[in-house]
Amino acid sequence: MIKDFSTVFWGYLPSTNGPYKVHEKVNAFIGPSGHGKTTIWDGLRLMLGASHFESKRTFSFYVHKKSNWAVVRVAFHNLPVNGVRPFEAARKFKDEVTACCRIYKNEQGSWARDYYLFDGEFHDLKDLHFNTKAYSEVALTVGKYLEDLEQCLGITKEFRNLMAMSPDTIREVVNASPHAIFHLIFDLKGTKDYKKRYDNSKQRLSEQEVSIERAEEEMKQAQSRFEETKQKAQKFRLYQAAEKEVNGTRLRLKKLEYFESQETLRSIEEGLIEVEEMGKAESDKVNKLTVKITAKQAEIDRLEDEYNRLDALEEQANNDIIRYTNDKTRQEPEVEKLGQQINRLKQIESQNMDDLDKLKDILTEGLEKKRLDYSQGQAELTQIKQKLSDLERNLLPYKEEAKKFRPILEVNQIPFIMLADAISVKPDMRKWQEAIEAYIGNNRYRIIVEPDNYLPAKKIQEKARYGARVSLPKSGKELPQRKDIPYSSIRSAINITYQGKVEGYLDRLNHVYLVETVEEGHALQARGIESITLEGLLQDNDGAIHMKYHTLCCGKLAIEEEKKRAKELLPKKESIVRELQDSVRNAQAELDEVKEAIKNQELLAKLPEMQQTYSLLQDGVEKLSILIEETAVKRTEAKKEKEEIRRKELVASEEKIKFTENKNQAVQKAADLSRRYKELQNKLDSHVFSVERTLAEVKALGLSDDDIAFIAYDVQGSAFMDPQGNLLTSKQMGNELNVLLLDKEKLYDSSVNEEVVRLVEAQEGQVEFLAKNLRTLKEDRSDLERTCDDLLFQFRGHIKEIMKDYITEFESFADLLKASAKGKLVEVTPEPETWEIHLFIGYDGKEPVAVDGPHLSSGQKASTSLMILLAALSENNNGKTTPIMFLDEPKARVDDDRGNEIGQLLQVTDIQYFITHQQGESLKSIDWIDHAFTCSACEPGKEFANQLILKKRARRNLQ
Repeated sequence: MIKDFSTVFWGYLPSTNGPYKVHEKVNAFIGPSGHGKTTIWDGLRLMLGASHFESKRTFSFYVHKKSNWAVVRVAFHNLPVNGVRPFEAARKFKDEVTACCRIYKNEQGSWARDYYLFDGEFHDLKDLHFNTKAYSEVALTVGKYLEDLEQCLGITKEFRNLMAMSPDTIREVVNASPHAIFHLIFDLKGTKDYKKRYDNSKQRLSEQEVSIERAEEEMKQAQSRFEETKQKAQKFRLYQAAEKEVNGTRLRLKKLEYFESQETLRSIEEGLIEVEEMGKAESDKVNKLTVKITAKQAEIDRLEDEYNRLDALEEQANNDIIRYTNDKTRQEPEVEKLGQQINRLKQIESQNMDDLDKLKDILTEGLEKKRLDYSQGQAELTQIKQKLSDLERNLLPYKEEAKKFRPILEVNQIPFIMLADAISVKPDMRKWQEAIEAYIGNNRYRIIVEPDNYLPAKKIQEKARYGARVSLPKSGKELPQRKDIPYSSIRSAINITYQGKVEGYLDRLNHVYLVETVEEGHALQARGIESITLEGLLQDNDGAIHMKYHTLCCGKLAIEEEKKRAKELLPKKESIVRELQDSVRNAQAELDEVKEAIKNQELLAKLPEMQQTYSLLQDGVEKLSILIEETAVKRTEAKKEKEEIRRKELVASEEKIKFTENKNQAVQKAADLSRRYKELQNKLDSHVFSVERTLAEVKALGLSDDDIAFIAYDVQGSAFMDPQGNLLTSKQMGNELNVLLLDKEKLYDSSVNEEVVRLVEAQEGQVEFLAKNLRTLKEDRSDLERTCDDLLFQFRGHIKEIMKDYITEFESFADLLKASAKGKLVEVTPEPETWEIHLFIGYDGKEPVAVDGPHLSSGQKASTSLMILLAALSENNNGKTTPIMFLDEPKARVDDDRGNEIGQLLQVTDIQYFITHQQGESLKSIDWIDHAFTCSACEPGKEFANQLILKKRARRNLQ
């Protein structure tokens, strides 16, 4: 355990003349937050190997701000325990061992630490820093220092992890799984040698399994190589036999090729003589046939000339007949027509031509007038139909120039309002529709555009010659009806849309009144008031005038009225047009009769001339008939002569064709024989080289001239015959050789030679050796498995023993807290890695419940968590070295009574505690803290805080 401690430049704790003595039981650092409790506490943890601190603080936080180094010193008791000093393993034999940690910045500017372990007392901390080399013999690396702590004080990695636990983490131990608590207890309480020996045994067994797998694989590969080499050796022997057979066959093939080349040479020479004789015979035959073909061709040419002469004669006769016939055909209708005309003229009476011409002029003038009337009527009818069609589609019947001007504005994308579109007569005033529109007149077609479009619209108006005004929007307002006038004004009789833009152009309508009779309007005129009657008579200060509306176009009522009138007018106009059409047709018929009479009188005057022409035409037709008959006789005679000549020409041509075919056959045969002769000659020339090649090949095989001469007799042997006794050809024998070569090639392996045969025996011995080695490895595995099972048994027994002791400690600690507890070890599988420990506790006389269940309060859970850890650290029954424990505010989250119960736990366990505690009234009721170190903050303007104030507290009797 720790005896005392001191520091230099560690936080704001000042240096002291002597170290701070600590108690063997409970030591507390007391003070409010920010007074350095944790800083001093972390310094002691640093001396036990801790490397991680609260809030991830680094050494720069702990070293005084005016220094770049610090030293923390701790003295450990080294008195014998059961005859053995704790630090004997580190060769320290005095009653006290001093450990120092020097924190400093290295050459790279990073924080580093070194440890020093002195046998006995040591206090000169500043000299340790400034004269470091003088202490090199006692200097330790971090790793060596941690190793010594574990060997001498039992400060393991697991204990340091526990030491690094935050208060929240410690309080959460109770909520850990049974499996995690089991491992936590074993890490703190168990002997690691059991686990290490068991893990090493498992590792060796695993390595043995790998060795067996490798040996089996090596054995398999060696066996495979042996079988492969054995097969190669057998294949090599077959290859040697095949090679011998190939060489024998190749010799026989060369002999046979030489024999065949000699036979072929003799055959070619005999063929050349035979082809030469046949070629001469065919040449003679060609010459004789050529003479006959020439004679026949001369005869055919003579007959062809005669045939062409007769053909021309026949062609001329045909043309003459066609010409005569055409002339006759053309003249006969003229003769007939002229005869009929002469007969008709003989029956016509003579008339006065002047009277007929006058009558024609009168009828022509009348016809033209009737046609004009009909055309105008037709146009009016078309307009009425188009107007009715537009009205049926609710299209207003604007005048023509308005119809044309509106689309032009739309194409130029100029929005506009036509005054007629904005005006509609009220339904109860519909009888005044004509009078109202007659008064408004051409102003109905006024176009209103916005100022931005005013100039472009006027330019378009000029170009289109639009006769109504184009204006800007003009506002106005409707005046109330005058009470002294019993008639409606035109303005009150109509509805207006877009009033803000068009009303200004209709202001005058407020002062014009609608009357039914001229008398009513006359009376108003006498008063200076303007009016218009139903029939459209306007009476004003300038007199009276009848106003015409032409076409109604304002509003829906205008469409209905125009549609009604158009429907009434259409049948009347259709009847008028039909009457005009009939009058035109009758006038045309009368005019045609007069024109025919004039024509007949003109022809009647030419009757003598026509009769003379008729006589001449009739004589010409008779002469043409005679010429046609005479020419037809000549054509028939020429045709018969042509047929006879064509027959003779056909016979001569057939004979010529026969001679030509025979000649061509003879020429072809002669050419074939010539080509055959050349082929045989070329074959002979090339075969000479083949003969020489085969001769050279048999000589190359070692045959003498006598052997070569005897080849013709050799080939008669059975080796050159097929099963039927027929002589084999070189091609057949070559195929046999190819088969043998293919078989030989399949057997060939470049890696196989005589050495492979000798290698088979060596590989067989290797296979036997590997099999023996594999058996040995498997026997060793059996021994390892037994050893592993024994160590597992020991390991399991050790765990059961320490867990039994732990459960006993846990239950006894619960008694101190006036609680009941129990525990149970659960072996999930045979492997201890999977085991669990289930702990139960009951407070205030209640039955024990699972520590991680919902039935415990937060304070009870905090107490239980601490009790779980302390029971693992307590070694009352084993007599081991007293361990050291660090607890950060163990009373947090529990009341004072529960806190005092926790204090009792600290006092009854053989553990040296270093705790932190908040300053408060609760300290007055605490009597389980042995040494209380009061901490103070560094006051402004000072470099260090005050020294720790040690207060020793009397221990109460815990029996």
